[in-house]
Amino acid sequence: MKVLVVMLLVLVTAGRRASRNVLWVIEGTSCDLPWQAALFKGDKFICGGTLVARNWVLTAAHCHDPGISEQRRLSAKVISYPRYDPATKDGDLMLVKLLQPVHINERVKPLPLASHCPVPGKTCQISGWGSTTSPEVTFPEDLHCAKVTIVSEEQCRRIYPGSITPNMVCAGEPRNRADSCQGDSGGPLVCDGRLQGIVSWGPGVCGDPQKPGVYVNLCKYTRWIQETMRRN
Repeated sequence: MKVLVVMLLVLVTAGRRASRNVLWVIEGTSCDLPWQAALFKGDKFICGGTLVARNWVLTAAHCHDPGISEQRRLSAKVISYPRYDPATKDGDLMLVKLLQPVHINERVKPLPLASHCPVPGKTCQISGWGSTTSPEVTFPEDLHCAKVTIVSEEQCRRIYPGSITPNMVCAGEPRNRADSCQGDSGGPLVCDGRLQGIVSWGPGVCGDPQKPGVYVNLCKYTRWIQETMRRN
């Protein structure tokens, strides 16, 4: 199997459950983020990711199945969360260890992990190279960002009955179509300058104000992430 190539783009110019592979942020605008990573197999884009340490990128576990001012690194090791359930997407996170650490500067730097669980009503940011339209797919050339709001677990369970676990968090925007979409998988949900979640899954059609995106609730995995990076 080809190793993953992780590209840290520091300046980019130019109803059913669906894994959000290869997707754009709906209702987003172009942005530059120093922690945003893109994962490739060969020259094929696989998923987004987040630099969380000089030699670690955090992304979605389901990503393992499938220009300008940049740093490229080969992966040395891929570690999926051991209790990841592909059927339910519970525990959908994966650490990618880089063969060589990145050079930290103003345009490439890690994003700290969330220190507490998300609060309903909190405004957060999503980013990715996923589709900017849905159900038809349109991929942008630039990294896109959008603002979304954390949805309470109770409300999210009502929207997706039988599909939400405490290890998931929902975020959307009831006033517009801001949402993650196909191609945004593995990308970050950032709240208060910290990595709060990972793009995981959502409805088949993106951008429905009544159906928020579903993200890995990273506060449930902070200890595993830190211990895994330390042991490896």
